[in-house]
Amino acid sequence: MSNNDIADQVPALVWTADAGGVVTYANIACRKYLGHPFAPNTAIHWDQFVLEDDVKKVLDAWRSALTAGESAKVNARLERFDGQYRWHKLRIQPIFDDARVVSGACGIAVDIHDFVKAGEAYEIGERRLRFALDAARVGAWEWDMGSRTARISAQLAQIYGLERQEAEVPLQWLFDRIPESRRAWFARELTARLHECVPFELDFPIELEDGRRSWLRTRGETDCGSGTTIERVFGVTYDITEQHDAQIERERSEQRYRALVEASSELTWIADAAGHTNQLGNWQSFTPQDGLTAGCEWLDLVHPDDEACARTTWSNIVKAQMPGSMTFRLRRRDGSWRTMSARAAPLRDDDGTLREWFCMATDVTDERAAAAALEERNLRLQVAMRAARMTIGYLSLDSWTVCWDSVDALPGVPAGTIALRYDAALHRVHAEDRAAVDEAMRRVALSGEFDKPLEFRIMMHGEESWLQSQAVLQRDADGKPWRVIASAVDITQRKTLELALRETDRRKDEFLAMLAHELRNPLAPMRNAIALLRRERESGVNSCELVGMLSRQVDHMAQLVDDLLEVSRITHGRIVLRREPVLLGTAIYGALETVSSMAASRGQHLTVKLPPAPVWLHADPLRLSQIFVNVLNNACKYTDPGGSVCVTALADERFAAVTIEDNGSGISPDLLPHIFDLFAQGERTLDRAHGGLGIGLSLVKKLVELHGGTIDIASPGPGRGATVSIRLPLSHAPDVPAPLHDEPSPSGTSHGERAALNVLIVDDNKDAADSLALLCESEGYHVSIAYGAHDALAKAEAEPVDAALLDIGLPDIDGYELAGLIRQKGGTRPVLIAVTGYGQADDHLRVQAAGFDHHLVKPVNIDYLMSLLAELSPAAASPHAD
Repeated sequence: MSNNDIADQVPALVWTADAGGVVTYANIACRKYLGHPFAPNTAIHWDQFVLEDDVKKVLDAWRSALTAGESAKVNARLERFDGQYRWHKLRIQPIFDDARVVSGACGIAVDIHDFVKAGEAYEIGERRLRFALDAARVGAWEWDMGSRTARISAQLAQIYGLERQEAEVPLQWLFDRIPESRRAWFARELTARLHECVPFELDFPIELEDGRRSWLRTRGETDCGSGTTIERVFGVTYDITEQHDAQIERERSEQRYRALVEASSELTWIADAAGHTNQLGNWQSFTPQDGLTAGCEWLDLVHPDDEACARTTWSNIVKAQMPGSMTFRLRRRDGSWRTMSARAAPLRDDDGTLREWFCMATDVTDERAAAAALEERNLRLQVAMRAARMTIGYLSLDSWTVCWDSVDALPGVPAGTIALRYDAALHRVHAEDRAAVDEAMRRVALSGEFDKPLEFRIMMHGEESWLQSQAVLQRDADGKPWRVIASAVDITQRKTLELALRETDRRKDEFLAMLAHELRNPLAPMRNAIALLRRERESGVNSCELVGMLSRQVDHMAQLVDDLLEVSRITHGRIVLRREPVLLGTAIYGALETVSSMAASRGQHLTVKLPPAPVWLHADPLRLSQIFVNVLNNACKYTDPGGSVCVTALADERFAAVTIEDNGSGISPDLLPHIFDLFAQGERTLDRAHGGLGIGLSLVKKLVELHGGTIDIASPGPGRGATVSIRLPLSHAPDVPAPLHDEPSPSGTSHGERAALNVLIVDDNKDAADSLALLCESEGYHVSIAYGAHDALAKAEAEPVDAALLDIGLPDIDGYELAGLIRQKGGTRPVLIAVTGYGQADDHLRVQAAGFDHHLVKPVNIDYLMSLLAELSPAAASPHAD
């Protein structure tokens, strides 16, 4: 078989070219891979299938090989038949004619594209690949045992640190390069091999003159001549980390083929045309020795879990008689299972008949582990970015192009990598924030300074989102600014809450100012009335008018406090509706009666339209009255004198709809969405003509919703009136008419009968205690006053007490404890009445638990208190009293 025939069986790319670079021969693998015709009369230069960027370094290697007469190697990208350039390890071996003149060169290319690409992705894999490719430095030698000299090749001379040329050196010089600690061992082992006159292989270290130490592997054979005396020893020596250099000392065909197999770290095997293993190549250096037995198939060494799949794939490759690949696991000598990527190439005779298969398997465990680790890292990064709603952006300073990676973290930003010109990206920033973002980006691009996180808004698909960004400047290898790397976190939710809190805080401040104003308003006439009462004789003012004024202002202040308490109770779920059948018309007319005096004083027209049939609701009458009175009161307040307010009620099968429409000042579009918010009010003038705390409509909305209804407000705009629509669920008409709620009438007790009732008033507020005592004394009751708990106990012991009015918040002993001390255990006298500013539901429970009989909230309803005391008088308590 000729050299060309042998080369045709090699899966590597092999070609020869004359000194001018014109290809004169290419093996089958080369022709199929490159896709060029290589016809006998077609002149093709080798640089036609080398990437233009790599031609120069291949040309340098080509010239070096032809000039020096030694092989040269270079990595270059060759063009495959499909137009794709792939990395190959190219070895250029000079060709000598019979006169030992260089007449051309032979190129051998091994596809290392996957290794190169893996190296680009994984730095560790890149280093290993580079070490593996530079490992095979092989040198030949001949020892003349008679003269004790050694002829060494140029490669071996380089390995030993000599000039790169053939040399004849003393054997002792070679042995002296071995460290003294290993020299005796080497001499002993070598002597034993030589006397046995068998091939030998030894690994040993050498020390070079520059102090470096290298490990070498030497293989040799002994020439014993015609007798038993050793005449010559031939062999090769190569650096263990550069085994593929042995190819330079091999024959052009068989040596080239064998060197390729031995220098590679890949496992090789040969199978016949039917796929049965003929030879397992260098598997003995990889697999455990107990796994290699006579007639062993390579499939027998595959991991049990992978064997079935590998057999099926191998069978399909053999059946198709085409190159193929597969992946499986093999057990290494150390017992670990390694992932192998195998490729199989068919070797054919000249007539195309399949003769055998040449197969190679590469250990890709580390590459796959690195890829898996990188993938896991990327997944963790994506999860972290999603959790933080973060994206990473890059501003390339050479092109001022913005790119960012998104994992659906930001609103309106699709997943994947997006690239935009800087101006286009900046245009997506809110107009008010654009200048600040641009200034920050240019500052960090110039100086790398980025003081603090930057918050700005972006507009995506018509929606506004808030981002918080950090940025750093990345420089290239020369220290020049290269790109700006920025992170962007979606803080829309946080920013929305922050702005809402600011708005709430602003409304709270406005409310406190309004509250102070509203509380001072009634204080002014009250103070004036008090001053007039003091000068009643001089001023000639009717005291009844002053008392009426004081009563109205006190009622106004009490209403303000009650509104606040109502909102608090409803917000905390402390309101319990006392539902009963209620006629809608009755509730509406009752509310109209309440606001009629205001409407009359302003000359306003009130009109009512009710359904012809009675409409029944299952509601709390008091709360229903609050709803209608509050809405009607607002309608009258915000309607100019002479205006009109119209109330219309309708009913369907399920709901009653009440519409209250006015032609007053209306509601601005900015206020309308927040009209039901707590403390929300329209713009007010300094005269506070309309008054109010901004809690009425919030209270109304909550009461309507407690009844299972809805409320809505509409307004065409300022000055165009407003319409309030209330929907409440209907109820069936009651079988028995609802009971009438009449105000209790005070007992008709005489002044003398009331004088027999002893009342103790306890309050640390002297004015409150004294004024309440005067009221009780005006009714004829005998009153004792105490400004502290100890004083109260002393007076209770000094004389019997029929009724005790106790403040709860006393400085020394609170009212709860004082109640127990005043009333003897098991007794019913005195009657305990709590008079306090605490009126929540839990306060009522504490008052009852402390033994109080009644709970009155400040400011006390005087009429109710007088009627309560009247019922406690002896005449009222007598069974014969009328």
